Amino acid sequence: MNNGEKLAGRLIAPMYVLGLVGMICIVLGVHFTRQFDLGKNGVSDYINISADWTLDKEGTRQADLGRLGEYMDERTGILSIYHRLPDMDGDESLVFRSKDVYTKLLIDEKVVFETNVYESRFYNRSPGNLWNVAKFHEDSAGKLVEMQIYMVYDTNAITVDSTLWGDKTDIILTFCKDKLFGIAVSMLMIIIGLVLIAFDLMPAYSHARKHHGMVWLGLYSALIGVWSLIETNAMQFFVADMRILQLVDNMIMIVDSMPLLLYLDCEYQIFKFRFMRLFCYADVVYILVSAGVQLSGLNDLHGLLSGAMLTLVVSCTTLLVWVVFRLKNMVKRHQPVLNYVLQLSGLCSLWISALFEMMRYSQSDHMDRAEYLRVGMLVFVICLAVSSQLETYRLLENGLKFDIISSLAYSDGLTGLGNRTAYLEQLEAYAGGEAGISQLGIVFLDVNNLKKVNDNQGHEKGDELITVASRIISDSFGKLGKSYRIGGDEFCVLLTGLGLQDMYERGLVEFQRLIDEANRAKWYTYEIQIANGFSICDVIDRQKIDEAVMEADSAMYANKKMLKSRAAMSV
Repeated sequence: MNNGEKLAGRLIAPMYVLGLVGMICIVLGVHFTRQFDLGKNGVSDYINISADWTLDKEGTRQADLGRLGEYMDERTGILSIYHRLPDMDGDESLVFRSKDVYTKLLIDEKVVFETNVYESRFYNRSPGNLWNVAKFHEDSAGKLVEMQIYMVYDTNAITVDSTLWGDKTDIILTFCKDKLFGIAVSMLMIIIGLVLIAFDLMPAYSHARKHHGMVWLGLYSALIGVWSLIETNAMQFFVADMRILQLVDNMIMIVDSMPLLLYLDCEYQIFKFRFMRLFCYADVVYILVSAGVQLSGLNDLHGLLSGAMLTLVVSCTTLLVWVVFRLKNMVKRHQPVLNYVLQLSGLCSLWISALFEMMRYSQSDHMDRAEYLRVGMLVFVICLAVSSQLETYRLLENGLKFDIISSLAYSDGLTGLGNRTAYLEQLEAYAGGEAGISQLGIVFLDVNNLKKVNDNQGHEKGDELITVASRIISDSFGKLGKSYRIGGDEFCVLLTGLGLQDMYERGLVEFQRLIDEANRAKWYTYEIQIANGFSICDVIDRQKIDEAVMEADSAMYANKKMLKSRAAMSV
């Protein structure tokens, strides 16, 4: 990994998080600075009157709601359209969607309804994507309604559509029912995202993967799910502050490409390519600048969305090129390709749905910009998630095999303690300064009379003696350091830390107690005798450690000789 790749790995994710924090600050700023100045706003059926509006009071020039930008007077930024109310049997409502415009409804030059939203200096200039509900009393029947439309950005951004007349409850329920599939898909993406994040934090997964790619993919899925849910336009009926939904919608479009790029780096190390590092730096700077511009009030997020579309296209194109390249190479080498086939399937689904969405959107502004895209994104996220989980399963399986092999290579099969290989590698690590210790205590131990027990009582009893001795060593000295079986009847315990002499003496007291207890109780058909010797290495280098090992070995043999002499005298 070169320096540029390492630096990118350290900087891009923190910078992205900083950008997210900036976006969150905007939302918090809105919450604490918005001004609460809202007005309080049955017939069991409704009708669509979108085709009944005219450009003049006389009703001679029909208005096409899909072409309002062409009718707008750019000098004044105001357009009026008209509709004569039908006969009413009781109170009824005019429900219509407006996007990026302010509206007023007038009867007899008197304002009966106007766009009334929370205000905050951190909001976008426009009121966003609104469902407007204007209630009319029975005495308004037959009167001419004027709808004044006030331009915010430019004529291309002017939208008023889905003008419905009738019972507002019936209108809302029917609309939500029609959008039930989109709502369900959006919620599913949010749930998948949260599950992926939670799964990534599991210890077994973290141990296998060594990175947090699933966190970024989960964040991407959750963000797209929230954006898709807002795009259904169903939430606007149930959220008091409808304007904030537009802000969150714009924010997600700006920040949602970076989690995908970070996921790609975790999975495919895209930061090793200079172009991708530069692109990611540009993207996080774009996110930070967007947050700063919105907070400063110089511009709003609506005017910065073109960069969001560019990053999404580049991100998906990068993944597509990489997957096709990898798939081609793996087919040539006759390697398993299931993971990359899944990823390619998800990408194809995303590209096809995006193509349909762009074709549909190029013809006219639609109420739901994610109608096709949300399904493609759901398939895309599921394919990437399944692919990553298959890879995780493979890593976990390989890791388990490695752990088993490692255990066999470094553990003594009879006692479960570290073996001679583990002991020698640990000494080498200490001598090389890898552990950073200042002192090393070495306890050598030897089980007496093993050959005698093997010859007189059989090798099963000999193995039992070794097992009992290892348990006594583990329960005494082993609690203070690392225990090893370094030969047939030889053991060693390595102690580190401060006060090694006191540590050894505490272990020796417990060691002797356990031996005496076993011999007094006559639990075994033989007497347990274990010699021990101890030394301290004050200077940690190869030569001094070797000298300390020899000193502990000599002390152990002196103790062994003393124990045998004592046993002979007692006979």
